[in-house]
Amino acid sequence: MTSSLPIEVANLLAPGRTFNDKKVQTESIHERKIITIQSLSYVDKSSEHYRYVYQTDMGLMSFSAFELARTLFFHNSHLTRAAYSPSNIAGLAFVDRTSNPIKIKFPDSTSYPVSSLITKHARIHFAWLMMTKQARKSAFTIFQTFKDNADSVGFQFEPPDLAGWQIDVSLSEKSTKEFQIERIENIVEALVEEELDDIKIHHPTKKYLSSEVGRKKTSVKGVYPDVDIDPELDLEEVVGFGKRHHKQRIKGFSFKTSRITEVTLTKGKEKAASGVMPTDDTKVAPEKAGVGTPEREGTSQEYDPVINQDDEPVEDSAKEAVDLPQKFLIFEEVVKEIGKLKGVDLKSVKCYFFPDPESNSNVVYQTKYNTILKFFMASIKIGNSNLIIIEADTTSLIKPKGSSTLILGLKDNATTNYREIIQNFSDKGARWNHGYIQERCETFVPCRHPTLKVDKAVRTNEQYKDKWVSDIKEHLRKIALAASTENK
Repeated sequence: MTSSLPIEVANLLAPGRTFNDKKVQTESIHERKIITIQSLSYVDKSSEHYRYVYQTDMGLMSFSAFELARTLFFHNSHLTRAAYSPSNIAGLAFVDRTSNPIKIKFPDSTSYPVSSLITKHARIHFAWLMMTKQARKSAFTIFQTFKDNADSVGFQFEPPDLAGWQIDVSLSEKSTKEFQIERIENIVEALVEEELDDIKIHHPTKKYLSSEVGRKKTSVKGVYPDVDIDPELDLEEVVGFGKRHHKQRIKGFSFKTSRITEVTLTKGKEKAASGVMPTDDTKVAPEKAGVGTPEREGTSQEYDPVINQDDEPVEDSAKEAVDLPQKFLIFEEVVKEIGKLKGVDLKSVKCYFFPDPESNSNVVYQTKYNTILKFFMASIKIGNSNLIIIEADTTSLIKPKGSSTLILGLKDNATTNYREIIQNFSDKGARWNHGYIQERCETFVPCRHPTLKVDKAVRTNEQYKDKWVSDIKEHLRKIALAASTENK
């Protein structure tokens, strides 16, 4: 009995997974090892699905050809479709090695979304595809074997030379000679012979929203569809031109190489002001999602599952601000006082910009300092618990609003959870969504700001700071007590 799926969802098909609709429901658990590949030993061609057996620092290990292709090339549906087309990966963009810095330029007619180049890992992977001859040659063998074996479901592509690569793998079992690899969990170090430290990617649809645009107002209020968090994946739906992408990030996988260090997107064109201001309080039905290339009569948005979209470490996942608001100086004093407490280790306190919203909300651009809204983050450690304290500078909005100080202990994949929390703040019109945050945290404590008055008298700056320190201190005491009780 056989079944089939559209090739656009190839990167979801990791061995050992079960699904509920399009979400990963369960994943088989195996022993994990970080291995270093030394050489290709032989290719097992006993079935239509080739397996590549490598000599590693931990013995012989056997990889399926499809799992190698999934983690090397199928990072989003556009890369997957490119691998199965005659123009292949090389047809996606042009590389100009004569310029300084090196330029990778997408044609004006490209359908490759700029949203697939947002994270550092995704840009580095794309640069690896474009800049290394072995990557392009290997990707083309996917199309060649597909064309030459049209009546076969076998997968027989040729991977690039992986000697020297470090890979995080799940080991399924050991046969008489080699370990069987269930899944590739991460590419820890992709060995690139040439060091590339300054690459610019130009995308024709990359735009920025200036502070002046963000502050324009309109008299007409409109609505926009909710982000399509959980649509029914109806494969009969036809993707339409001009529709948004429904991007689903599969967490945990990353592709890294230390020899491609700086890959950035050029600024692009200034984004025009919207003629309609969306409202956040009107509910509309979410759009449906479909797979495939857009068609003129299509009505759904394109479903695009992606891997390798985990961002940089928490400290580096947002752009750090240099021009610091006055409120940061108070917050800095508060957390430094907290850092003096017994059992509290203050790691850092910094000021960052919130990320650009992925929705149509422009609130985070409407600030008194003419740049996108800033937030402050302190990293502390209490016992074995790593916590972050986040304070959004919402008093610097043109229409100031209140927001609690957050004390967070993030769940596993802390970087991804942190990034999603601050992204959601931008998307939701500069508001914390407590339910959304709770799902991503082991510890979540919103801490209200002290009142400006007490007994009808206005607090001085020093009194306000002392009260703020006292309130956070009490919350941390309760967190430490709860952790201690749980450990007992």
